[in-house]
Amino acid sequence: MISFLNLTQHQLWDIGGIDGLQVAQSLFWESVHRLAPFQSLETTLEGLPCSVLRLCEGNFRIAWNHHEQILKQKLQLAQLDQCVWVKQFSWLSSIALPDAIGMSYLLNLATPKPPHRLTGLPLHCAAPARIDGISVLIWRHLIAQQPAIELHLATHQIDMMVDRLKHQT
Repeated sequence: MISFLNLTQHQLWDIGGIDGLQVAQSLFWESVHRLAPFQSLETTLEGLPCSVLRLCEGNFRIAWNHHEQILKQKLQLAQLDQCVWVKQFSWLSSIALPDAIGMSYLLNLATPKPPHRLTGLPLHCAAPARIDGISVLIWRHLIAQQPAIELHLATHQIDMMVDRLKHQT
């Protein structure tokens, strides 16, 4: 039986827009501009660890496991005088699996969107995919400083996905 990681404090924030890259750089340093789409890095904000995933040219997703007000304040300051939006989508949730077993489960279930592949998906990379018709973003990165597989999907599909993964043989 598969076990899921505890994501009770886990928050996902998206930054996007014309100045999305500039805002991400102001928050997470210059190395953010070196990320290709669907690549990520582990960094800190106010001395607290977080993960940053580049979704496309000017869009980024932040995975944050700390007090929401710290990140919210930093995001508000960073977007001043910038053409950017910052959102925490109520329809978006995530579940996470330990890295050691997560990919073996997903290789049998998920169909990645071409040209992406799940076989050999490196740490700090993501791939869009479908599992039983459900759109998911599969992100392999560190959670609590341990390699993990995080699935981003619609909140209303979480229970169905958890059930599907628990019954995978």
